[in-house]
Amino acid sequence: MTTETVTSSLGVLIFSTDNTHLYQCDTTEQFTLVFFGQKVVFRFCELIVFKSKIRKIDLFNLFNTDVPDIELIHLPHCDRFFALSTLQILELRELFSGSFAMMELNSIIQRRIVRKAL
Repeated sequence: MTTETVTSSLGVLIFSTDNTHLYQCDTTEQFTLVFFGQKVVFRFCELIVFKSKIRKIDLFNLFNTDVPDIELIHLPHCDRFFALSTLQILELRELFSGSFAMMELNSIIQRRIVRKAL
């Protein structure tokens, strides 16, 4: 990802990986996850819940079973299910790590600018 700000109709791009992108729209106060071509809209609290569900997945168990490496995740705010492969889970974890790091960095920068402006 470059340091340029990328803006689209979905909002400002926070972070992206090869197949996933997370956008933030300040107008609607929503986040849009573009995941392998699918779009899912979240409020911030819903995004945190989804992130925690992804982080709680036991990857070791997925690798050490005789069943397919698929994990089902329910998104109650939009009545959807994701059937995620291990690689998709890893990509979402990378996206969330990068996205939340960028949001924290932005928050720190905003606090410093506001503090110096006062």
